[in-house]
Amino acid sequence: MSNLWKRLLTAVIVIPVLILFFWLGGLWFLGLVELVIFLGMMEFYRMLEAKGIKAQKVLGVIGGVGLGLGAYFGELVYMLLGFTFFSLLVLGFQLFHKDIKVAISTVSGTVLGMVYVGFFLSHIILLRNWEGRAGGVDLGLFLVILVIAITFLSDAGAFFIGRKWGMHKMSPIISPKKSWEGAVGAVVFGALGGMICKIVFDKWIIENGTGLGFWHCGILGLVLVISAIVGDVVESLFKRDAGVKDSGVIIPGHGGILDRLDSIVFTVPITYYYLKIIVYRGGG
Repeated sequence: MSNLWKRLLTAVIVIPVLILFFWLGGLWFLGLVELVIFLGMMEFYRMLEAKGIKAQKVLGVIGGVGLGLGAYFGELVYMLLGFTFFSLLVLGFQLFHKDIKVAISTVSGTVLGMVYVGFFLSHIILLRNWEGRAGGVDLGLFLVILVIAITFLSDAGAFFIGRKWGMHKMSPIISPKKSWEGAVGAVVFGALGGMICKIVFDKWIIENGTGLGFWHCGILGLVLVISAIVGDVVESLFKRDAGVKDSGVIIPGHGGILDRLDSIVFTVPITYYYLKIIVYRGGG
């Protein structure tokens, strides 16, 4: 089976399951995100091992999952508290390591895993638990689907447009398959995805509307597409540095969890702070 058909088959199977968990919210959604964080951090630390860096894997993974729990209790301060606590633990435990020559690389790699996977991805729990209901539907459901729709559709646009017309390489050394033509496709598909998502929720799902203007959808579409491309290239950079082709093999046609969520890692926190500061001004 070609890689394209594997991707399509995986999407057909996975997307309905994800939508169900998005809709259920609560502990169901928390469990899904925590599983993703756990698997993503294991993949990240395996990349570090491939490069010869031995992170404090157990403590780092516990810290990353703990950040998800902090987000579930609804306060960003709990996430910051958890991150501070586990970072200090990592530093403290490093004092007992016999080889002092690996102190900086071990601590840096461990903390980077907590930030890159645990902290960034935990923001999607903050989005899902956003306060405010309209027409009996959680506003958080719309926010999660909005960021997922923009990110995944921009990825699809970059893939198909780049595959068909991509000629000018964006980053030939780090990610040779990325093209500027694909980036244009990502912008178009991502912006349309955000606007279609808003129209569907405003017209058929949320009775009183989402409160998100079309111009915000346009801005988010552009900002998130750029963020998604950067996130994709950053993960490619990590893989190149570690000397691995994929972060894992868990998702047919895509590789590992981080291969599929490399863009989400960037777009989710950016969406959260944009909505928090600019759109809903402190709500949630």
